[in-house]
Amino acid sequence: MVKRLNYIDNLRWMTVSLLIVYHAAIAYNTWDEANYIFFEPVKPIAAVVSFISPWFMPIMFLLAGVSARFSLQKRGYRTFIKERFVRLGIPFVFGLLAVNPIMSYVADVTHNGYSGGYFAHYTTYFTKFTDLTGYDGGFTLGHFWFLGVLIIISILSCVIIRLVGDTDVKGKKGFAVAAVLTVAAIALFNVDIMGKKVSTYLCVYLLGYYFFSRQSFALSLKRCKIPLVMLALAANIANTAIFIFIGGHKDLNTICNYASFALAVPALMILAHDHLDFANSFTRFNSSVSYVFYILHFPIVILCQYLLSHTGVGVIPNFTVTVFICYPLVYALCVGVRKVPYLQVLFGLSAKKK
Repeated sequence: MVKRLNYIDNLRWMTVSLLIVYHAAIAYNTWDEANYIFFEPVKPIAAVVSFISPWFMPIMFLLAGVSARFSLQKRGYRTFIKERFVRLGIPFVFGLLAVNPIMSYVADVTHNGYSGGYFAHYTTYFTKFTDLTGYDGGFTLGHFWFLGVLIIISILSCVIIRLVGDTDVKGKKGFAVAAVLTVAAIALFNVDIMGKKVSTYLCVYLLGYYFFSRQSFALSLKRCKIPLVMLALAANIANTAIFIFIGGHKDLNTICNYASFALAVPALMILAHDHLDFANSFTRFNSSVSYVFYILHFPIVILCQYLLSHTGVGVIPNFTVTVFICYPLVYALCVGVRKVPYLQVLFGLSAKKK
């Protein structure tokens, strides 16, 4: 039995907590993304998105792979897959039906001048299928794409694990598997399926399952901790500087983007291993509501930005005020969800948790 690693839980909720800043900043992007609400391009704010983007989702899928080892060893394949459908599938459907219409409505109002009521907009939401972003007021997967893709990857990984083996991959076999997965993850980084890097996410999920779930692997990475962290930071800064502030240099920008992903993910895992391997009431609470936080944060951010835009506050102060309002508001809602059994199920929590 593999011992649960506290730093994995801590790194997950800390990463998820960045999403309020991240999604608030997209409203100021410089690359012409409509988003659900858009104000004006502001390079320093847009730089937040550029700095986080290369490694954020890969680290989420890698952490999911690490957790999958614990879950599979405890539950077995059949129960694991069933649990994935319940804990991810129910929130996925709930999000498409009840959460995403909020963001799609705001998008239709701000981009298209929609003047009808919120509930009347449901007709548009469930009949207008375009690029699935919802930026035009139509149906959207929103941020729930992560849960849908995670269900698919969880099932695919079970098939792969059965074929490769469910034990620790060591020696020459381990090196070969790690090399293939790493090269594939990097090579497929710019290959999108419905706008998402599904192939790369599957590779990093398996890297998490086979390697980053092992203490021995984490300890072996510590030998290159300082250069890896420094290179990852340099790559992220260079990627952001070129993309946001300098412009041009497409090939160099692509290289920096690849390097940001390839270096930042293991660097963050090393830093977490060394500094986040602890647990207390605060960290346990954050870990327990990470799914709830993920589900609630985006519509709350969009609503705050939309409502604040009607108060006369400037578009730049809107960003700061939104961030400061959303963190306590989302956490308060997380506390509320934990107290209502039926809501717990809808948000991916076990109903027995109080």
